[in-house]
Amino acid sequence: MNEVVKANAEIVEVIGNSALEAIERASVDMQITTAHKFPRSLARFNERAIMLATNDEEVAESCIYKRPVGKDKNGNEVQIEGLSVRMAEIVANCYGNLRVSARIVEQNERFVIAQGIAHDLESNYASTSEVIESTVDKFGKPFSERMRIIVAKSALSKARRDATFQVVPRAIAKPVEHACKELLFGNQISLSKRRERVLSWLNKLNINIKRVWNALNVAGIDDVGLEELETLTGLKTAIQNNEVTLDEAFPELPKQSRFEKGDDLLSDAAKKPEAEAKPEPEKNIA
Repeated sequence: MNEVVKANAEIVEVIGNSALEAIERASVDMQITTAHKFPRSLARFNERAIMLATNDEEVAESCIYKRPVGKDKNGNEVQIEGLSVRMAEIVANCYGNLRVSARIVEQNERFVIAQGIAHDLESNYASTSEVIESTVDKFGKPFSERMRIIVAKSALSKARRDATFQVVPRAIAKPVEHACKELLFGNQISLSKRRERVLSWLNKLNINIKRVWNALNVAGIDDVGLEELETLTGLKTAIQNNEVTLDEAFPELPKQSRFEKGDDLLSDAAKKPEAEAKPEPEKNIA
């Protein structure tokens, strides 16, 4: 028997899964139709993306990304270059007719899995990408709840980036990347000024500066050139985006003898050459 509903009662409409799917499908179809009506222009994309990426030096730095992948046969650190999360955001925004999203598909105390989705509405090509991030420290202890949230957000950003560049050709970002490097490492600013900015950032890391020189395979700041500055800029972006840790970017120095020449553990007295010591006055025997 049907329940009698009062005239002034609030009516709540429950929409089933099939109805929601129909609404979503209609929305996508409308976007595809609009995309075909207003196709993208690569010339307009280049102009707008370069303008956004080179708006200032901070934005340009965030578009350059590098991370260490190990050592070569000579024992030097090897860095690989990639496209950063910020670059993916600029590319996706300026490319046009592109749907990008991300969601958490699984999370527990030990890891989080994020899934990124990208859909080119013009070509109707879509792709998904999954990113798995650990939520325990190097001793296997789970992170705090706040830290797990931060890791989850980082995983979402990486999943969106990976999905974006599975749909948008990476070659599209090359002119943008080149413009960023030209702004940062061109001839407009002296090398000494660039070194000062890098040292300012390195001092904020609160680590032994020798770890940085060891990772770059240089003796000190005077040996840092444009190539090393580009590597440091890429590592800075990777660290800020939680792509790598400080210990991964700048590994700990191998243990060495405290009496080795040039070791910071030597006292000031031990560092003075013996020739500087004043001889004791001879005693008068007569």
